[in-house]
Amino acid sequence: MSSPDETPPTSTADTSRRRGRIIAVAVGLVAVAAVVLALVLTGRGDDSPGAGGSPEPSAGSSSASSTGGGTASAEPTDGPADELPAAGPDTPEAPPVAFDESPTVLTGVTARVKSVTAVDGDATLPGEVAGPAVLAELELTNDSGTAIDLSTTVVNLAYGADRIPANTFSTGTSSFVGSLDTGSSATASYVFAVPTDEQDVLRLTLDYAVDVPVVVFEGAAS
Repeated sequence: MSSPDETPPTSTADTSRRRGRIIAVAVGLVAVAAVVLALVLTGRGDDSPGAGGSPEPSAGSSSASSTGGGTASAEPTDGPADELPAAGPDTPEAPPVAFDESPTVLTGVTARVKSVTAVDGDATLPGEVAGPAVLAELELTNDSGTAIDLSTTVVNLAYGADRIPANTFSTGTSSFVGSLDTGSSATASYVFAVPTDEQDVLRLTLDYAVDVPVVVFEGAAS
């Protein structure tokens, strides 16, 4: 007969049940670890460039540029930024008049050629070549009743039957500038390079503004 203080021996059935529970817990932990590992490996595979297709572009990357390192513009432009509008039609010309006439430039304003004389052109700026020239002096008279702007006035000269454009010498040339009060006159001088044998066929033009016909004088130098 056993003593009351002795612990009864563990039965074989109880030992088997404990071992079963331990094994079950171990298997469960292994299964959970396998699932976690699979999820981690799957996530890494999705992030790699070669798995499952190309990665989505980030918000700051360019989706349009494939050959260069620069950022493509969001929208195509119509042309170069510094492209100028197409030129409009040339300003019409008034019928030619002789050097001694005073045609109307616009209402109340007349033009007159004071003189066209042969001179020697002085070369002072790069590109200028000294040589035979003509000095043309023109006068504008304003009787329109209001001041007029002279800053847009352009005077040119062509010579010969082919109307070859003449270059302007800086020395001796003084263009129309500023404004001209009513009841007043303004004078301007222009020195044009013209060969001596072409100074008898001259065409002098005064272009006041784009919306005003060009005044044309024709004659010979004196």
